[in-house]
Amino acid sequence: MNNNLYLFLISILCLNYSCKNIKDITQFAPTETFLNDTLLQNIEPKRAMIIVAHDDDMCGMAGTISKLNKDGWEIAVVSFSKSPERNAAQILACRNILDTVMFVNLTPEQYRNDLKSNKNPYDPIPKNRLNDVFNKEVIEREYIKYINEFKPTVIFSLDNEMGGYGHPEHVFISQMVIDLTSDKLISPTYIYQSVYTQHMENTIMKRHGERMKTWGFSGNEWKNAKKIYEVSGMPEPSVQINITSEAKLKMEYLKSYNKREREILDFFIPHFEKFSAEEYFTIFDREFFRIIKFK
Repeated sequence: MNNNLYLFLISILCLNYSCKNIKDITQFAPTETFLNDTLLQNIEPKRAMIIVAHDDDMCGMAGTISKLNKDGWEIAVVSFSKSPERNAAQILACRNILDTVMFVNLTPEQYRNDLKSNKNPYDPIPKNRLNDVFNKEVIEREYIKYINEFKPTVIFSLDNEMGGYGHPEHVFISQMVIDLTSDKLISPTYIYQSVYTQHMENTIMKRHGERMKTWGFSGNEWKNAKKIYEVSGMPEPSVQINITSEAKLKMEYLKSYNKREREILDFFIPHFEKFSAEEYFTIFDREFFRIIKFK
């Protein structure tokens, strides 16, 4: 076989392999279309804050955050502090997409009352019990301090109905943001809640359940979360934001985390480490948000 024919056959095999893998992830990509966001380009002052429970909770909005930062927005993120190693990883991951990383220095034992009896703190908790489980006043005091010092016009968070996939800390913090705003203890004009489309949620969480079964879990965690929270899933998006221009920076953000966190991110951003930024974010080219407006 001559060299040219050999190279040609190798290129065909590589193309087929790439296509096979691309098809493996297109099944999780959004099939729906929503209004393109027009609010953010006209908001002043350009100050946004990401308010979440955990450092990696902002993975679904990182492209939008990067895009805003390039457009002159000053952006900060605040979450519960973890280990020094993990906090350092968060700072490293965010270095090219936002300005300031902050941590609420409370241990889980300080902000939760159930850790001695609850072996799985990520399991959903009925919403009418959240204020019994979490030390609400302590948590609010710490978050309010950071929020009012920064004075964001827009707050980004997860949704308060499902918290993405059901983690009670996600739900509690996202509801806290709404409650504090309604009570005029903080004063953003808009809250942008990061959500998936229904197709993304259904396919990604089905995969998540199948993976959980292989690890000895029931695989019904998502279904149970919807039942406990009495919802059908995440709320429907209000808008979409195209993030193809931020493909490289979003991929760098995702890959900056430690190995364990990257494995968890793969639950919800399927196979992201197997593709180039351009390939992956040509398919997952949009991020989706529910907008809540306050006067």
